[in-house]
Amino acid sequence: MTPDAAVVAVLQALDRAAVPYMVVGSLASNFHGVPRATRDADVVVDLAPGAIARLAGHLPKGLMLANQAAFEAVTGTVRHLIEVEGSPFVAELFVASDDPHDRERFSRRIRVELLGMTAFVATAEDMIVTKLRWCLEAGRLKDRDDVRNILAVQGEGLDWPYLTQWAARHGTESLLDEIRASLPRI
Repeated sequence: MTPDAAVVAVLQALDRAAVPYMVVGSLASNFHGVPRATRDADVVVDLAPGAIARLAGHLPKGLMLANQAAFEAVTGTVRHLIEVEGSPFVAELFVASDDPHDRERFSRRIRVELLGMTAFVATAEDMIVTKLRWCLEAGRLKDRDDVRNILAVQGEGLDWPYLTQWAARHGTESLLDEIRASLPRI
């Protein structure tokens, strides 16, 4: 199973299991910015009781839900892993937290065409807000590059009052300004 086919199968299984979700991470960054290679698919899920069991029942052959959930240090949430048989590619399901921005970005997710299907994806603004936080908290350079690429592609079409409000709240406004200033003027 190819990585794209695995992502589609996971998202279809989430739909069939009635698990609300949104694609985040590099796939969402690729959608809003400049595509880059990735070895995983990150998806935030809003889990009700019994949702993981329902999801497991809808996964096709070749996709396996790991037996045990884990705590994810960068996001501070519980993570469920779906492995692709015979491939290093994985889908990581992060349980939506009670963090105010996590709840806000989930409520703002958008429905788009992704990999030939309709799927829910985090907005460009929410990808920027989240990745700015990760830049500061985890020092991940790829997140800085993703922010820069999303800013370059989306430009002035972004909701700047929303971005600056959350950047001020998270203490990332100087990083946002620095990355924005590094973009060439066209």
